[in-house]
Amino acid sequence: MIKATSRTRDGRTVLIIGLSFGNLDKFRAEPIDTFIQIDGKELDLPIDVVMFSGETEAQLLHALNATFGPGTKITIDKKLKQ
Repeated sequence: MIKATSRTRDGRTVLIIGLSFGNLDKFRAEPIDTFIQIDGKELDLPIDVVMFSGETEAQLLHALNATFGPGTKITIDKKLKQ
């Protein structure tokens, strides 16, 4: 995995994550059980980043509810709400 930050033309910070086939294979082989946590301090970010996988959005939502607290803000792509 490669982690990087950059700036957009308007000055916003962008987190860039490059996953190897090995990372992707693990995500597919072990959905919900595979988490990649990125320490924001390493990249001078004010937050940490967590990536995980699941077969469906419903499975992802269930994992979020089971893993993180009630203060978790969840945004679902508008296309999936239809």
